[in-house]
Amino acid sequence: MKREKKAVAAIGTDRGGTWTRVAALDASLRPVKTARFRTRPLRSLPKKLVPLISAWPGGTAAPLVVATRGAFSKPWKSAYLQKALAGKLNLKAVISDAEAAHYAAFGGKRGFLLIAGTGAVVFGGRPGDFKKTGGFNPVSGDPGSGRWLGRHYLKLRGRLGEARAMGHGRSAAYAKKLLLLALDGHYHAAGIAALAQEELAGLLKAAAAGGRGPVKVALAGGLIKNFHFRAGFIKAARLALAPRAVSFIEAALPAEQAAARMALGLKRTP
Repeated sequence: MKREKKAVAAIGTDRGGTWTRVAALDASLRPVKTARFRTRPLRSLPKKLVPLISAWPGGTAAPLVVATRGAFSKPWKSAYLQKALAGKLNLKAVISDAEAAHYAAFGGKRGFLLIAGTGAVVFGGRPGDFKKTGGFNPVSGDPGSGRWLGRHYLKLRGRLGEARAMGHGRSAAYAKKLLLLALDGHYHAAGIAALAQEELAGLLKAAAAGGRGPVKVALAGGLIKNFHFRAGFIKAARLALAPRAVSFIEAALPAEQAAARMALGLKRTP
């Protein structure tokens, strides 16, 4: 007996720095189609999404949410995608990747998402009612961020002058070298790593200022994936926010699936 193809009920796209991931859910919120491809300039995204999603049963009619970097600060991205996909796909919204990551962790409820990667930023509240703390990307890098650490590594090596030509991502890549030095007992590198952890803890404290009771935090970003750095940050965060209790939660689903659920207007079920 031929297996019946399940119709797509909603689609989410997470356009990350390296990979763009797409997930289609059925009416029971189960993923029925997934795809992944290299992230290219945003203007090339419609050419990828239209043939991909059009081949899925019910894909062109299913509500679609695209999560991408810069959706908050660069409104042209939403306007461009809405125009490019009009009459081809059922695009409902273009949101920030932070919004999708926040929903993946908190299911539409309130909480704090700290992203520590190339930059450093905290999003509090809930999707549609976010409060952003940090993420200003000064010349020296957001304090505690990968770019900030990478520039400190270059400074230790007498190479800080090279950072300007590198761009943000390449500068941030040197954060790994600094953290390795710190792990090997390099005095100055260890001090800089500890300061970065304290800076991120201070950023979280500023975001949670004025509140009472427990603080729930989800962590994201390449820097925070480093086990030793993450452990030191968690310790610093609990000290900074004392006597408030601080709990750290993991995202229950990928960001692209969270975007698809947002397209349906449904909250994540436990």
